[in-house]
Amino acid sequence: MKATTAISLILIVGLSDRAEAANLAMIARTPNLLNLAVLGLSVAAIVVGIQLLKIIRGGYLSRAWQIFLAGFGVLAVCQILALVNALEIVAVPIWVVPALTVVWAGVFFYAVFETKKVLS
Repeated sequence: MKATTAISLILIVGLSDRAEAANLAMIARTPNLLNLAVLGLSVAAIVVGIQLLKIIRGGYLSRAWQIFLAGFGVLAVCQILALVNALEIVAVPIWVVPALTVVWAGVFFYAVFETKKVLS
């Protein structure tokens, strides 16, 4: 009985044509490592920005920093989607990551504009 089960398992494993393992080797590629680094930096910027918002508490630059935090949040989502797509976890449409890149660049420029407006 044990021999029949072992032979059956060996045949099932040997005859399978697809591997269903995680594609972790893709993380070692340079673009994915850069996406991971940018994701880590954006999360760190969000943490520092939240601490900074607690310090300024509704001051003149509060609105600008809230916009910067929104930009860092969009950047983090953009990098998460890029990694999820590169690691083949979920198929993300090809236009989503560039569109989010344009959105976070626009949000950053708007935050810089708000900061300039307050400081001048």
